[in-house]
Amino acid sequence: MDIKIEYVPLSEVVGADSNPKDHDIGQIYQSIKRFGFTSPVMMNENTGKLLAGHGRLETLQTMKSAGEKAPDRIKEEDGEWLVPVLKGISFEDEMEAQAYLIADNQLTNLGGWNTSTLVDNLQELVTGGFSLDGIGFDLDDLETLVLDLDRDHFEVEDIPEADDEETDVKIRVGRYRFTIDAEAFYMWEEKIADEIGSRSSEDFIDWLRESLKI
Repeated sequence: MDIKIEYVPLSEVVGADSNPKDHDIGQIYQSIKRFGFTSPVMMNENTGKLLAGHGRLETLQTMKSAGEKAPDRIKEEDGEWLVPVLKGISFEDEMEAQAYLIADNQLTNLGGWNTSTLVDNLQELVTGGFSLDGIGFDLDDLETLVLDLDRDHFEVEDIPEADDEETDVKIRVGRYRFTIDAEAFYMWEEKIADEIGSRSSEDFIDWLRESLKI
C-alpha cells in the first residue's frame, strides 16, 4: 500500500488505546503557533487509530476548544479543522503496532544532542535576534548548557620541550585560559609525575581532572 497524506476531520482522528509517552503540550503549542502544523499524524490503517502524533493531536484539540484560529497547514471546512494524516501504513498485529508506537517515541530520545553544536546554534539564534519560543529550549536552558559544556570541556595544549624557543605553556579549562612560564611548568610537571608515579600525558590529565573536580 502506498503512503499518502489525507486531510481528516479533527473530531474523527482517534488516538491509540495505550500511549505511554507524556507530552509537553505547552511546548508543542508554542511550536505550532510559531511554525504551523508541520508534521502529519500517522494512522494504522488496520485499526484507524494513531501510531504517532498524539501530542500534536491533543494540542490541536486544546487549541480548537479554546476558540483559537486554525494554525498554518490545518484546513477549515464548515467549522471543522481538517488534519493532515499519514496513511498507507498497516500493522495487522496490535502488539507490533504498539511496539512501533514506542519505538517512534524512544528512538529520537536515544540520539541525544551534540552539546557544543547545539549551544552554537542556540547562541546564533539569540545573537541574530531570533526567539527561542517553540523550539523546546529557553534562555535558562542555554545558560545551563553553556555551564555544562565548560565543566565537560578540558584541554591541555601541546607542551614544547624546555629548550624550544617557546617560553610559556597555554592551558585551557572550559572558558578559562592560562599562560604559564614554561620552566616553572616543567618543574611543577616533574613534581606531579613523581607524585602520581607516571609521566603519561593521559595520567597527567586524569590527575588534573580529579584535582579540579571536573
